[in-house]
Amino acid sequence: MPLRTSIIVSTYNNPRALSLVLAGFARQSMHEFELLVADDGSKFDTADLVRDFAASAPFAVRHVWHADNGFRKCAILNRAVLESTGDYLIFYDGDCIPSRGSVAVHVKEARRRTTLGVGKIDLEESFGKTLTSAAIAAGVLDGLPRGWWRSKRGRRLPLTRVPGLGRLIDQLTVRQHYWPGENASIFSEDLYRLRGFDERYTYGYEDWDFGYRLQAAGIRTRSVKCAAPLFHLQHARPYRNAEEIERNRQLFLSVLASGAIETPAGLPKAAIPRK
Repeated sequence: MPLRTSIIVSTYNNPRALSLVLAGFARQSMHEFELLVADDGSKFDTADLVRDFAASAPFAVRHVWHADNGFRKCAILNRAVLESTGDYLIFYDGDCIPSRGSVAVHVKEARRRTTLGVGKIDLEESFGKTLTSAAIAAGVLDGLPRGWWRSKRGRRLPLTRVPGLGRLIDQLTVRQHYWPGENASIFSEDLYRLRGFDERYTYGYEDWDFGYRLQAAGIRTRSVKCAAPLFHLQHARPYRNAEEIERNRQLFLSVLASGAIETPAGLPKAAIPRK
């Protein structure tokens, strides 16, 4: 039986970037999945974009929204998880464009009690600003996009284009116990065991928290960064706040010291579906 797969894309008030990400999903080599846009309080233009995309997408699309009350990515991700129907969950940030085979790689490499993580390749800023959905549909990211050698981590891109080489590098890569929120995947039963993401976090350390709780639960991590490259659109982060980051760091240190697996501020146990 095919693995029931749900893709969850987080976003906040960046419809242009989201439109490019959605174009990347429309071009996937497989479409046997549902896609949920986890919207952390965007304005109406994002809802309009998702509605228009859903009308012609070759897979089911849903918009999961809550009101804007600051950076609450963990909360909207948890809500999207509860609305998903997949046994396997793949998470993407709304400014990270998947390569054509991204979803297929995650599904093929899925293993119980294992997470898969990618890590992003930053697109050259001037290229990202002129990139269009039509260009993505035409395959502009299938090769080596303009300025790839100047991009952060971009020099690994040629390795992904050599059959078998990227997979070999991934197999030899030892991942830190860190959840790369921009693109990672996990079986839903493993995520439910941890009660999802800790909603006490704002921006900063939220991915470290989830990654170390995975480690405490005995769920190992594997890399597919070369097999499934991910392209990041660079942008400002006005929500970055030094005081909140320090508060989050202290929270993370307390979780790390406790060895906790479940979060008390995540998915309510009674709300977790039995699938």
